[in-house]
Amino acid sequence: MSFHSPTELRLVLRQDVTVPAVGMFDRFTGHARYQVTGDEIRGTFIVVPETAPGSDTCLVRVIYGDHPETPQRERVDEPRIRRTRVRGECGPLAVDALPDASRLEARGQWVRSDGALRPVPRSTARSLAEVVRAVVAHWATRPNRLGLVRAAARHAQQQPDTPRQAAREAMERELDSIRAQIRQHWSVLQELEAVAQADTPALPVLPPLLHIDYLDPISGSTGILSARPRLNPCDGTITYSVTGGTRVRGDFTVGPVRLSRDPLPGGVSVQLGAGLLPDGTGREGEPVVNGIRLRGSWNCTDAGAFTLALPESIPGVRRADRPDRPLPAHTAAWISSVIRALAVAYRDRNDVDVLRLVAGKNRVDQLRQAPAQAVAELRRHEAAAEARLTAAREAEAAFASLSA
Repeated sequence: MSFHSPTELRLVLRQDVTVPAVGMFDRFTGHARYQVTGDEIRGTFIVVPETAPGSDTCLVRVIYGDHPETPQRERVDEPRIRRTRVRGECGPLAVDALPDASRLEARGQWVRSDGALRPVPRSTARSLAEVVRAVVAHWATRPNRLGLVRAAARHAQQQPDTPRQAAREAMERELDSIRAQIRQHWSVLQELEAVAQADTPALPVLPPLLHIDYLDPISGSTGILSARPRLNPCDGTITYSVTGGTRVRGDFTVGPVRLSRDPLPGGVSVQLGAGLLPDGTGREGEPVVNGIRLRGSWNCTDAGAFTLALPESIPGVRRADRPDRPLPAHTAAWISSVIRALAVAYRDRNDVDVLRLVAGKNRVDQLRQAPAQAVAELRRHEAAAEARLTAAREAEAAFASLSA
């Protein structure tokens, strides 16, 4: 950096209080260098214009110490206020609307003798704010102020990655991210609409009694349980009333995974019992094993992950009377075996896709809400991001025009 025309001056800190300094101005970079030489305040302050012509506000940044190209490292001639060495920078500051020193936030760090960085002491921060304000106030009166702004713009434009370019690229990435999220949610809405518009299929007619294979947990041999099936046409589930062939008696409602957010729900869900009881404490027809009434449900999102034998233990089942007590081993084995058998029976039905479509149609309105709200919110973010990007591009173009 090559500074020219050193000028001796006095900076006005407050009424009747000034500090001597030497001001130098670089016509190539537009930066101004103020070397303060007072008894209690000494060091260099660099003023960097950050304004493109045509903007409503003239802004500058003030760097503590020389060589602003390396803002994170130790700088030459960092200011010392009394015995406190200060590192950092502040801004952007509105040159033509500077606040009083008492309201000016002159950010900085105290560099201790061991090199550690600490917050600037309060008294030092007050003095720092005074000298920063005085430096900027003097810079604002320079007759070649516009020339310094233009020079700073040309210099910044010649750098490989100017702040404005980086800001514009960040805004472009933000807008791309928002639009990608919109596309993702919109794709879900289109899939849900396809389910809603699909022809309602003819529902299967179930026989009065089914015989279903299961694995006897005691002997390990295959047995046959008897169940009366009842189709629930609103959601594509089947309630199986197990009546014989095992030690288990009661109702099981089987269908696609209940909490799935897929347009066409997959997997298998087994709910112990049928409809909710009026008091909400349980379900009608909850199964009984070895005299113990059971409550709970099991969801498996991967329809290919279970067989008559696996998983060996089904989680999510508890005693209805004492939910805090563990199930006896034989009870847990029998209920797990029946749950697996009914899940396999539902999964392997030749009309299971029809039942999944019925379930999907039942859930469409509910599932539309979250992505529709997300799209509406993202559209607002998109409009705001587009406005910011347009302003950034205009500012960058105006900034670039200075180098012409």
